[in-house]
Amino acid sequence: MKHGIKVKNALHLACAIETQSDYFVTTDSDFQKYHTVDIVICNPVRFLKFLE
Repeated sequence: MKHGIKVKNALHLACAIETQSDYFVTTDSDFQKYHTVDIVICNPVRFLKFLE
């Protein structure tokens, strides 16, 4: 049984954290379920709504 975040997703998120990104845009619906304190993880449509 596997738990947690996939390795590739973890690497992408680590890069976003390291560069102090505000948003992490992805179409991976499983990855969108994760939450961080500093970065909003969202799909492209939701991201565009943030920009309005």
